[in-house]
Amino acid sequence: MPDRRTAAWVLVLALPLLAGCGGDDEPPPPAPSPTEALWNPCDGLGTQAVGREFGGAMTKEDGTPTTPVCSFTPTAKGEPVIDANYQIYAAGLDAIFERLGESETAVVTRPKVAGADDARVVIDSDDDQLYVSGFVQNGDLIQTVDAIDPTPYDKERVVRAVTWALGRLSAHAREANVS
Repeated sequence: MPDRRTAAWVLVLALPLLAGCGGDDEPPPPAPSPTEALWNPCDGLGTQAVGREFGGAMTKEDGTPTTPVCSFTPTAKGEPVIDANYQIYAAGLDAIFERLGESETAVVTRPKVAGADDARVVIDSDDDQLYVSGFVQNGDLIQTVDAIDPTPYDKERVVRAVTWALGRLSAHAREANVS
């Protein structure tokens, strides 16, 4: 069985890699300086609310202002691990999903997220765990939420919770005028 944290980081790292692929017409965004305050998606997600939505008590790792991380780890074994991340990507979600192409096993939905320009939820599973990745677009800001839940999992609850988290991230981006 793969390590859940490793699998979560693989999902979290997928968006920036996709953003770097493709045509030469879009230069990569400049790297922030080490003293510059960075956006942290964890600012829009509270530990108790995440635990309530995903169904368990959580601890939160949010890094530092110059090295943000957004990870929620369950306090009980067998509960979902949640990570959030972001990327500035002017081409938008349509371009990302065109590059990804079709999956033989994953299901992609387009939930309505208040105030967002676009949103997608990708649902997949194997014999051991459920993988749900959510993407929300506000202007050039693409935020992601990844949840990995071992069996036995409650697919409907995890999908609903990821969609809820996308709503919180979108609302926080609008409040902070980050889009």
